[in-house]
Amino acid sequence: MAGITDKEVRALIAKAQREGKAQYQAEGTVPGLTISASKTGIASWYIRYRLAGKQKERTIGQYPAWGAAEAREKAKELRREIDGGVDVAVEKQRQKQEALLAITVNMLAAEYFQKAEKGMTLKTGMRPHTFKQRISIHERYVSPLIGRFEASTITPAQVVNVVKRAEAGGKTLPDITLTHCNLIFAHGIGNGACTSNPCRDLKLSAIVGPQEPPKQRIALGADELGNFLRELHRMPRHYELATRLMLLTGVRINTIAEATISEFKPDFAVWEVPHERRKNRRHTTGPFVIPLPAQAVEWVRELIKLADTNDYLLPVNPIRGAGIRNPLSKRTTIAGWIDRVRTESGGTWQRITPHDLRSTCKTWLSELRVDYETRQRYLDHSLDSTVDNIYDKADYREHRLAAANKWLAFLNDLEDGKAKGNVIKLPGAA
Repeated sequence: MAGITDKEVRALIAKAQREGKAQYQAEGTVPGLTISASKTGIASWYIRYRLAGKQKERTIGQYPAWGAAEAREKAKELRREIDGGVDVAVEKQRQKQEALLAITVNMLAAEYFQKAEKGMTLKTGMRPHTFKQRISIHERYVSPLIGRFEASTITPAQVVNVVKRAEAGGKTLPDITLTHCNLIFAHGIGNGACTSNPCRDLKLSAIVGPQEPPKQRIALGADELGNFLRELHRMPRHYELATRLMLLTGVRINTIAEATISEFKPDFAVWEVPHERRKNRRHTTGPFVIPLPAQAVEWVRELIKLADTNDYLLPVNPIRGAGIRNPLSKRTTIAGWIDRVRTESGGTWQRITPHDLRSTCKTWLSELRVDYETRQRYLDHSLDSTVDNIYDKADYREHRLAAANKWLAFLNDLEDGKAKGNVIKLPGAA
């Protein structure tokens, strides 16, 4: 019996597509060699055999990458192995597993970053800034030491050396580096490239010693806050308005530094922060909609006028030579002006950072008896309960607007010196 020809294979594929069902045909010269054609037009070669009384099969490849002649020769090789007692299907799986175990740390990291980038595209993964930071960490500290080693051979001691190397770059880098290593090896386990995670039992404190406690957030007391507000005029007008908007809304410095004018609508009465710029993306979908009191709307209108047709609420110069916008410059400048105003006014409040404005906002919302759920939604925080985070999708917009108006009225009274005698003094406040 003559073997099947390429012409007959093409005819089989056409028949499968025409009739809308899979077709099968034995090759005719090598026992067990078969061609299958799906209704979508994909044809594959495989060899069927029996070993230890069990029916098995081993895929050879797809047509036309494997023509009839090539498939026939491969099938003859496999038939000889089968006749010698080799289970060729199991052997193929073993070879694939060995290939996976041969993946280097750099290859594993590339796969992980590809997955992370897909998550950013779907707006469910890490933020672009974090993504770039992790790539930099890998290139600077991980790749030079263990990047070319097979991922399955990496020991905890090698990871420790990587983390110690990162320590020279800054006090926060060892923690980020260990986290990065943990994630790429976890990815390796999930894809069969590793059988264990060398980071599993590693503790940062055991590698680099005790870490400094996190910086305690500061909330300005009533007198301090009044003094602060009255001195904001020392800033350039757009920085003053941005600072007032941060204090009122409790947004992070990045949120306002990267804000575009198109985010304010309709008539600037709401600020829609895109989902990809929300820090709380795990339990949220869509933009974070911030309702703005009438006075804040006027601030936005003035900022837009000062932006002078620029797309961003706070325009910044591009990075020299790179031609791209550098929002970090605004973060640094606003923080610098907050320090400068404090110095120029005689230091009548504690030294604060832009993020302390967020802490001040949250603290005073509590003192003003705004309820817990509204406070959490106001600052785009998650609720404490996991169940609530999953099922409670209310955005409390009307409640947040009422809280914003109450907070703004309180701030105005503090600035005018009208609220001094009837406010609660915060514990520990100057």
